[in-house]
Amino acid sequence: MRRPAPERSSIPSAARRGASSPGREDGPAPCPPGRWITHNFMGFVNDFDHWAVGDNLDLASWDSYPIGFVEKFPFTEDERNRWAETSHPDIAPFHHDLYRGVGKGRFWVMEQQPGPVNWAPWNPVPRPGMVRLWTLEAIAHGAEVVSYFRWRQAPFAQEQMHAGLNLPGLDELSAGGREARQSALDLENLGALKPCAPAPVAILYDYENHWSTIIQPQGRDFRAEELAFRWYEAIRRLGLDVDFVRPGADLSDRKLILVPGLMHVSDEALRALKTAKGIILFGPRSGSRDRHFQIPDALPPGPLQDLVPLRVTQVSSLRPGLADAVSGMVSGQAVRWRESIKTTADILSRFSNGDPALIAKDNIHYLGCWPDESLLTNVIAHMVRKAELETVPLPPHVRLRRRGDLVFAFNYGPSPWVCPGEDFVLGGSQLEPCSVAAWREGATPGG
Repeated sequence: MRRPAPERSSIPSAARRGASSPGREDGPAPCPPGRWITHNFMGFVNDFDHWAVGDNLDLASWDSYPIGFVEKFPFTEDERNRWAETSHPDIAPFHHDLYRGVGKGRFWVMEQQPGPVNWAPWNPVPRPGMVRLWTLEAIAHGAEVVSYFRWRQAPFAQEQMHAGLNLPGLDELSAGGREARQSALDLENLGALKPCAPAPVAILYDYENHWSTIIQPQGRDFRAEELAFRWYEAIRRLGLDVDFVRPGADLSDRKLILVPGLMHVSDEALRALKTAKGIILFGPRSGSRDRHFQIPDALPPGPLQDLVPLRVTQVSSLRPGLADAVSGMVSGQAVRWRESIKTTADILSRFSNGDPALIAKDNIHYLGCWPDESLLTNVIAHMVRKAELETVPLPPHVRLRRRGDLVFAFNYGPSPWVCPGEDFVLGGSQLEPCSVAAWREGATPGG
């Protein structure tokens, strides 16, 4: 499925040039006008800095296999079973938003899962309606193209069990192919779509942070990408749109800035955070290492002490089954990771022994633990209230996304949901399982 791409007046010279030909002295020849360069990224791959690669691309693209990635992510068995035939409602959107950021506002889905795949430990058939849902969801998040892999299921070789839009050896659409055809009709009915507006919520996503926690996890289940995903999930459960930004990017127009983890705070990142006017929440281990992977002389959070006066004196990784209660303005439990903090700032919540857990100074907040679901939900809700953002609390299986004057709703779950819209251009007020609705709205929550 393709939406018209915005015109580009020029392509950066570094991205337009090919390799020099042997014996040439006039340098590499530029690509013909109108050509562009992209690269297809993958889900939950953090082995290299996608932001740096994106600097040399005209747009980003990625390969979306929502069900396959359920097996790749460290979900609980209950979660895996729950989302086995639909995927978790934040897996594909997480990457749509991430790669829209990497692509400087532009991204494609280069490979969209059209049915069961062949490479995961288990490969269930998507529930009827999900291929259409994933397609329209990508468009709602700003995708210019949704391209399926593959056109026809191969009757041979190692990918013969990977579904295609057509059945193997037959001139007949598969179930996913029929949903792709319906998606094309849906897009015709929607007409021209406006671009995604900047979201009021930004998440700083840092690949160096992931590498640092791989090098020194300190607790076997401390996974930076999982922490970022859970924070993203919590904010989306409130019906809000999200942009991912790289450390050092301008934050002046963001109302809420989430920093799940930023072990090394660069000078550029610190400057951007200092000039931000919105509410900021830092997660555990932020500012805990310098550029040379040493503990800062002034103790963590290192340079972030310019923003909030606190020192982390020691840390404890909590094995499964251990937790520390948190109470105060927000409540829940600390799991996996818990820090000992000394501070002169305001203490909003404390651990069971009275130590600070959630600290605040002006618009800056620091959470000194890995929060369980209850604590994370309460913390994020508190930050959203302070940021004065209007929310739409959602059930676990429903998500919203805005594109221009359209609000899209997606139902990943087993039960219907009543949409708050009126002027529907797709579906209706009763959002059935595995289906999509879209309505026009002026001022929308989070938009």
